[in-house]
Parts: sequence; structure tokens; C-alpha cells
Amino acid sequence: MTNCNDDLTVQKPPGTRAKPTPSFIFIGPGKGGSSWFKEILREHPEVFVPLNKGTAFFSRFYDKGIDWFEQFFASAAPGQVAGEICEEYLSSPEAIQRIRDYRPDMRLICSLRNPYERAISSWRFYGRNGVQEPTLIAQAERNPQVFFYGYYATQLQFVQSLFPPEQLLIFLFEELSADPPGVARRFYEFIGVDPNFSPPSLRKRVNVNGRPRWPLLAKIVHRIHERSWGPSRTFSNLVGRLKSVRPVRHAVRTILYAERAPSTDWRSLISEFPDHVVARYEEEISSLERLLNRDLSAWRASAARPRRPLASASASSRPQASARHPQLKAESEVPNPAPGALRGR
Repeated sequence: MTNCNDDLTVQKPPGTRAKPTPSFIFIGPGKGGSSWFKEILREHPEVFVPLNKGTAFFSRFYDKGIDWFEQFFASAAPGQVAGEICEEYLSSPEAIQRIRDYRPDMRLICSLRNPYERAISSWRFYGRNGVQEPTLIAQAERNPQVFFYGYYATQLQFVQSLFPPEQLLIFLFEELSADPPGVARRFYEFIGVDPNFSPPSLRKRVNVNGRPRWPLLAKIVHRIHERSWGPSRTFSNLVGRLKSVRPVRHAVRTILYAERAPSTDWRSLISEFPDHVVARYEEEISSLERLLNRDLSAWRASAARPRRPLASASASSRPQASARHPQLKAESEVPNPAPGALRGR
């Protein structure tokens, strides 16, 4: 078996150790199983991932420099394969280009979920953290990534323009529940570690949505968690270490959140999506079917309920979408999200 870090080996003076550097990155999107992937990676003895999920270095903290980024991996044991989980890279061409510049042979992994379902899950996740808007449209106005994280085909085409197929592993979210052992094995094989390892979290649900018992307290905790990335690596690692202790994590979730009833199926909420977003999603799904050679008809709006013919996703159709939903700007009008707005976990 070839370890992904093998090709980084350089001649060092006797007694010195090569600085560990990441050889793989899970690039997203959010609400596509990233927390589960982090757990099965953290539990593998041959893998090292930073304590706190995602450094966001290539997207938001690039100005801190490579040394700042690589220090997140300084605790990797000799022989461990290092990597990170950062769900905001897939949707950022700038981040993907920076990853390519940093390491052209980086291995990239993503897990794609029905974009409608992913958007609903993201909306509810904000609710768990006490910052949910009353409608999906209002949430997307405040957090544009609720919708644009689902433009998979466009995002993947850019990734594929910079990285060869053998360096990109793509899962569909449905595979995580249908065959978790198969997904774990393929992931482990791809990054070059023992594929026969069975992680304790293999069949566990991770980072399940809930409703806050005390919304204000949940909001405060969420803000602290958001701010644990970037400004202080020490604080980030401390938060990550606390989260990795199961009794602590369980206690926090029990205190802060009540179990939410099973999520309403996305099909019953299809009317929450403005026409221009539905049109864009349908085009993206069609393109993704061609890219992956997979049938994704179960993802389509038509699988939910009949609706009037979709408007084109062209610029000429977007003003109509804005007129129907004045509180949501057309995609071309949505400003780039503020740095702090990208944490939709």
C-alpha cells in the first residue's frame, strides 16, 4: 500500500523529522456528512486530522501563511497520513486554486447531497444554533451559502480543470447510509491507509440536528465555536479537544438541544425555493448526471410535486425570480458572504 505522504519524503540530517504536511482534504460541501467523515478519520490510527474541523486556511485565513496552516498538523505521529475536513473549499474557486498551488498532488474528497435536501438541512442547522430565519429564503438572504453550496456541477468542473480524476473521490450522500463500511473502505484506500479498519463511529449518526432548549445560550455557544477558527490556533485546538471527548460532547448536546422530530421530507418544502434557484439546481443536476454518469432523478424537483414550468437560469429570468420573492436577490445580485458567514455546520 502506498502512503499518500511517501512522495513528500526528502533527505534530512540524521535525527531530524520531516515536517508533517496534509496530503488529502475533504472539500465539502456542508451538510453532506463532513462530521461523520471527520469521526471515522479521527478514529483511524494511521490518520491525523486537526482537532477542530476545518482550518479554513485556503478560503479565509490564507494571509496567515503556510507555516500557520502546517502547524495544525505538527502533532501528527511519524507515519500518519495527515489531512483536513473543510466543507467550504468546494464552492470557492480561489481556495481550490490555492490548494493546487500548495500541493498539485493533493487528494480531494467530496460528498454530494440532494441540493434541496442539503439546503433544508442547512436551514435547520441554523435553527439548532439559535440563528434561524423564519423562512428558507430569508436564511439564504442572510447566509447565501445555503443555496450556492448546492451548485455542484459548476464547482466540480473547476476542480477537474486543476486536478486529474485519480486525485478526486466523489461520494453521494445516500451511500453513507446505504453502505457505510464500503464508503469508509473506499475513503481509507484513497488516502493510503489500512482499508480494513472498522471505526467505532461507522454506523453512528453524527452532528444530528435538534432544537435549542435555550436559543440565546445556543446562539452564544455557536458564536464562540465560530470564532474558534483562525484568530487563535491554540483556542481552535482546545475547542476541538473538548469536542473529541465523547462525555463532554454528549453533555453539551443534552444540555443545549432537544431531539428534533424526524426532519420533514424536502419534498414537502419544495415551494420554499424560489424559481431561479430551482432552475439553477435542475441545470446543475443535469450536468452532474453527465459528469458522474449517474441517474439523479430522485434529486429533481419533479420528484417532489408538479410545479409550473421552470424559468431558465439565465440572467434574463432572474429578475422574475426576484419579483416573485422580493426578499431574495437574484443570484447575480447576492454579495460575497462576509468571512464569518461561511460557517454553516
